[in-house]
Amino acid sequence: MPVNPHSPADGTALALRHTLKQTQTQIGHDRLFEKFGHQLFTSGWSATLVQWLLDEICLQFGAQHGLISQQHAGALKILAQRGNAFPVGVRIPMLGVLAQWLKEPIHFKVHQQYIPGLWALQIPADDQSTLLCYHFPIACQQQAVGLMALITGNPLNANSLQTLYSLCGMLGFALHRPAQASTMLDTSYMQKLTPREREVFALLPSGASNALLATKLGISPGTVKIHIERILSKLALNDRTQAAVKAVEAGFKSDGL
Repeated sequence: MPVNPHSPADGTALALRHTLKQTQTQIGHDRLFEKFGHQLFTSGWSATLVQWLLDEICLQFGAQHGLISQQHAGALKILAQRGNAFPVGVRIPMLGVLAQWLKEPIHFKVHQQYIPGLWALQIPADDQSTLLCYHFPIACQQQAVGLMALITGNPLNANSLQTLYSLCGMLGFALHRPAQASTMLDTSYMQKLTPREREVFALLPSGASNALLATKLGISPGTVKIHIERILSKLALNDRTQAAVKAVEAGFKSDGL
């Protein structure tokens, strides 16, 4: 009698292997939580710890590229990176969709839109279907603290996403206290500006004309002028030179164009 290649025994063995794999994965995640929590408890936050955490996340979740960043002064500062992410210390203006993702109050949500300005990696349009982007807001008490991002060739399942959400919660508490204790400049005034006004503000150090700024942002020169006038009024500044100086103090560079 011929043997059925898909016998119940084969199905049971396959289910068992699947269960064992899931169990091993969960054990790896539990160990990651345990070690991260232990290091925070015994040694506190450090650059070495955040890089270790990102490396472990990329290994466990199969991500070729990854970054962990901290929000400050209208920008995201890279704290740890792996693969083709920008180097540690680079500041990425938190404009456009990034500003929308980190708009307070923050809710746990994964964003999968590829943002070229966030990566030192150019993905051709025909390859974007094979590389998946996952961006996780990092927050504490629904206040934006930073962003964790991964690029992987394999989709993440619901359990993996939940694990990463939880890690972002731990990161939020870990990063929140150093940010509070720092002596950085007060940039709460940035909250007075709309997302579009922040985009214009970030580009002012370049010294570009209204026409060039309009081309960069895809709006009219007249609209740029209106935005600049509103920025000056909201920040109690006399002219665009003062605004440009304040933008540099906030961390925006003259090579924004």
